[in-house]
Amino acid sequence: MMSITNLFLVLISGLGVLHGFFLGIYLWTSSKGKRISNRILSVILFVLSFRIGKSVILEFAEQIDFQLIFIGLAALLLIGPLFYCYCCSVLNKSFQLKKHFSLHLLPFLFALSAAVMVSREWVKTTPTWVFVLMFCLYYGHYLCYLLLSYRYIQQVKKETGNTLELQWLLLLCYALTAIWLVYVLNIMEEQIPYIIGPVLYSVIAYGITWIYIRKKYLDGPSAAKYQTTPLSETETEEIFEKIKKLVVDEELYKDADLSLTKLSSRLKVSTQKISMAINLRYQSNFNHFINQYRIAHACTLFSDPGFQHYNISFIAYESGFSSLSSFNSAFKKVKGVTPSAFRKASEKFKMESVKTEPV
Repeated sequence: MMSITNLFLVLISGLGVLHGFFLGIYLWTSSKGKRISNRILSVILFVLSFRIGKSVILEFAEQIDFQLIFIGLAALLLIGPLFYCYCCSVLNKSFQLKKHFSLHLLPFLFALSAAVMVSREWVKTTPTWVFVLMFCLYYGHYLCYLLLSYRYIQQVKKETGNTLELQWLLLLCYALTAIWLVYVLNIMEEQIPYIIGPVLYSVIAYGITWIYIRKKYLDGPSAAKYQTTPLSETETEEIFEKIKKLVVDEELYKDADLSLTKLSSRLKVSTQKISMAINLRYQSNFNHFINQYRIAHACTLFSDPGFQHYNISFIAYESGFSSLSSFNSAFKKVKGVTPSAFRKASEKFKMESVKTEPV
């Protein structure tokens, strides 16, 4: 018979799993906020609820199918890529879920295919080092995507300041890291009870739900981002004109290290007000706003005969980009073509213009 303590732990863990599942359903069907972001987050909650639910069954059930255990492990390979995708969808206004994202899911699909073929006999005859390697790969994969997501969040934070969206993503990142840490410590140190993972998930699920609703993330980024410090139309215009004067007249966009914090220091205006003014006046974020000027300058250099012999990397750095990859990505997003294609088209146009000039 199950003890009172175990019964309490099952109740707490089970409620957390159900809460995560129903929150996932709510997010999937919600019309508030950014739909694609909500649906990615809902899938993360479904996967976590299944993974944690499996842990509860494994802890208290007398017998559990080995296939279910390994399917639960395979789910670890899904959480990391989905969270990274969720971060991209929240921070990128024009985000679209493209086909190449399916490449991130290949490890999960491979592990899932292997999991459904696991038998009791295979588990008994397989050497211990195989399971050790499997755990290292699964949990290492999870951690790599968490670190990748954290790095991306910090990069955006450097450019835009500490917005509510970034605070939310960091909170989720820390929560997923805590869950990862508990399971890893349980594997490395048996004194840490396995049930701590499901209990922690339950606490996190309820806590995050409360914060999610309290901070009004469901109302979408524009409502959540600027709900605390509204700007008047006059103040917005004044701040935006100051920004343009500094960025355009002094060509501050050429500074590869330019960030929202750095601009705030120069203007003596808070990062949130600068971000708000750009968003309200320009309908864009800080990074896209600055890149527009950088790309316009790059196009001017591509058309300048004096820069024909310089390579694209030089043009990128001269225009204020810190790397060639970021230049290529931003240029294609704005112009619809790569820098090299734009340069070739520009040179071809100039040659045709010369041919058609009257003698």
